Amino acid sequence: MRHRYGRLLKKDNVVVFPGALDGLIESGLDAIEDVDYEKAVEAFGQAYHFDSENMRILAPYAVALYETKDFDKAKEVATKLLHSGATDYLDAMELYLAISIQLQHYEEVEMTIEALLDEEVVTPEMTKKFHYLRDLNARLSNMYIDSVVEEVTSHSVISIEEFKTWTTEKQHALLATYEQGSLEKEILDFLVAIAGDEEVSSIVITYALVILCGAGYREEVTVRKFGVEKDFIPSELELPGNGSVTAAVIERVTDLYEKDPSRLQMAIDAIQRYDVIAYPFKWEGYSVEEISDAYMHHIESMFSGEPMMENALNSIIRSVDEHTDY
Repeated sequence: MRHRYGRLLKKDNVVVFPGALDGLIESGLDAIEDVDYEKAVEAFGQAYHFDSENMRILAPYAVALYETKDFDKAKEVATKLLHSGATDYLDAMELYLAISIQLQHYEEVEMTIEALLDEEVVTPEMTKKFHYLRDLNARLSNMYIDSVVEEVTSHSVISIEEFKTWTTEKQHALLATYEQGSLEKEILDFLVAIAGDEEVSSIVITYALVILCGAGYREEVTVRKFGVEKDFIPSELELPGNGSVTAAVIERVTDLYEKDPSRLQMAIDAIQRYDVIAYPFKWEGYSVEEISDAYMHHIESMFSGEPMMENALNSIIRSVDEHTDY
């Protein structure tokens, strides 16, 4: 009779038997209970290397990484956990936001919490926690911005090459100083250069375009994102979040996911993320039904693990949603 062992895992020409993987997971869980987070990271790290989709690994591994202050890796794992659909969405989001605060991704945290509260996804039991995270994020953000603004005020305009060596937060702080008054041609040219440089973070390009839009800039600006290049006139652009197509897509997805709030919030987050990160690129050539159906397939693929059908719309949705700077 043929014996049934579990699923065999193979990576880098090494076969890992289910019992060995289970042993690593149990070792990691025991270490978590003993508050030995370094040992937990070691055990879960080995298990994650061979089976990064295993739902028993993600949450405790992210916690252990957080406790050992490996915040970049923790966010990678927490992102996978958030998209897995195998745990409580709000618990996963709370962990993700706590990690993001440690990484000083303050704007992302603020926008995410604002969206969660506005859409009334947060349960009454979790509301206090999310308000606390929002207040903590605001205090730390203000302290950080004050220190960074003091540093960048001597750099009213710098070269685009130097700008690209800065952190995203420092780049944001410099751009924030441009919103305070009238913009000289030198600064406008600098913002145009940012919009056309695909090596700059997509969210920073969006910020530069919003400033140009607010300044009523009427000349064509070449924008490059996700391998796409197109000319826009900033004064004629809608601001992110104001598009009628985005609103219509969210409305249809809300109707389709009426009885599944977890999937609904994941879909809304992804749609709003696209609206900001891909800005000013829209879903040209696709109907509201095609876009909303694509997002539903995207969310379902996260739960099932089945890959999405390969086409241009699915590809750009996946690329934008996997972006980690927003």
